[in-house]
Amino acid sequence: MIKRLSCAVAGMCLMASMTTACSLRQGIEVFDQDKIVLLQTEEMIQGEDIAVVETSEGNFTMRFFPSEAPKTVENFIELARSGYFDGQMVSRIEKIQQEDRIKGRMIAGNGKPVDEAGASIFDKPIQPEISYNLCTIPGAVVAYTPEDEVDSRFYIVGSRKVNQEEIDEIRQNNYPNKMVQMFEERGGYPEEWLHQSVFAQVVDGMDTVDKIIREHHNTDLDEVTDIEIVQIRIEKYQESSEEESAQDMPLMDSRMGRAS
Repeated sequence: MIKRLSCAVAGMCLMASMTTACSLRQGIEVFDQDKIVLLQTEEMIQGEDIAVVETSEGNFTMRFFPSEAPKTVENFIELARSGYFDGQMVSRIEKIQQEDRIKGRMIAGNGKPVDEAGASIFDKPIQPEISYNLCTIPGAVVAYTPEDEVDSRFYIVGSRKVNQEEIDEIRQNNYPNKMVQMFEERGGYPEEWLHQSVFAQVVDGMDTVDKIIREHHNTDLDEVTDIEIVQIRIEKYQESSEEESAQDMPLMDSRMGRAS
């Protein structure tokens, strides 16, 4: 049974989360960086769960990372299978000017104004599940947790390049070389690494996500957008033939959210 979480309920653990993120960041200096696996660039596995998201502006497909965020993934998949997301309106399209750059993201998952709570299949609140192996590159699907608890709300990181100043800064902050290279090549928001719960990645149709972010914007937190999530289908990934794979490889790379 789907239980709706109240924004006022469930004791907030913001300080605990900040401590966790801080500990994770401090751990970069002692963590064996060779053990970091950039899961968002790993080849997909035959039969793994994917979500096909049909919107009024076009479709996109996501893969999941249950090994890194098991409860967040389970919650999303089971809600999708129940039809919870179908017919919802996207809550917010956000474009924030930060000095010389624009931070864009699409926030959805409850069909209501973004600060109203979403849904959970669990009796107890889900705590943020933060992983070294997942980062906030374009197309990253991230749990939206203003109350520091996970429910059905999520956001998708829009495409943007990372400038040299940001690259220099994350190098100074002891980001692993693999992660620096990832942000340098694909873009995204390096400052959010280890602060946000990434649980999925757009692997096809990133152009749709970027189009939505580019062409739509709502500034009133008390209103939702006019973009509908028509349906989210949970399917199994089926590997295409070698010939089809060769044709699709360049598309797959760009659709994953390589910044242009």
